[in-house]
Amino acid sequence: MKLPAAVVTAGMISLGFATGFPVLPKDTPERQYSSSLRERCESLGRLHIVLALIAVTSEVICVLWAAVEVNQLTERIYQPAASVWDLVQRDCDLAWSAVNSHFVLGIIGFVSMLATRAYVMLLAAEASSALMTAAGTGTLAALCLMIAVVNRGVEFGGGDSIDGLHNGYGKTILDLFQHYGVLLAQCATNLDDPGPLEFSAITLEITSIAFGLQVILLGNDKMEAEKECPFVDLDSNYAPLLQKEQEKLDVCLAMEEEGQRQNGEPETIIMEENSSVNI
Repeated sequence: MKLPAAVVTAGMISLGFATGFPVLPKDTPERQYSSSLRERCESLGRLHIVLALIAVTSEVICVLWAAVEVNQLTERIYQPAASVWDLVQRDCDLAWSAVNSHFVLGIIGFVSMLATRAYVMLLAAEASSALMTAAGTGTLAALCLMIAVVNRGVEFGGGDSIDGLHNGYGKTILDLFQHYGVLLAQCATNLDDPGPLEFSAITLEITSIAFGLQVILLGNDKMEAEKECPFVDLDSNYAPLLQKEQEKLDVCLAMEEEGQRQNGEPETIIMEENSSVNI
């Protein structure tokens, strides 16, 4: 599992961080994009960063856990087992479920990254609705097939025990995640060998999920815009500007001059650093 996860991680890093997210071109007389569509693409760009973080960190955890567990298999002495699966369930259950869970989660995040990038790239390429539908349904079909493969593996993983009872993780990928979460929580709260870092990881992940749900429900994925440029009244009593207000005013004046220059209007007079505002 180390090699596939490492190869996928390299592609994720290149796609998620080394390559910029595509943007819609500027409006032209032949093609204009609505403001709502541009806002949606900007939101997808922010979502793409989060998906890249989830996918890359999941695959890195998978590689790390697999490497450490392989070392444990060579360094420790294990009691004889009836099969490899019996050994995994008895001594390596947490590591085994963690590697599979993070590998699958990273793959799902990777496909989601591809989908968001492809959507904006098709819009920028002026693709027809039929072509976009074909690309979207094809990607969704691949994702469904991936999840189905994992579900089958979870369902039939472990085979049958000697008494004929199934001893796998469950029926679906959710059972795999649940099994992993329960084992990790038990490891973190074990009184004989407590895991403060595991407990911290669980707490931080719950916090991350809570804020993610807040963004989904409230739609507050964009930073709030700062207040407008400070109003300056030179004909009244005034007090010196604060440094932050002065910097904001300089930016506003520069933007106004640039707009006037582009429109062919006469430039305004730049105020001195001791500019002031009305008290």
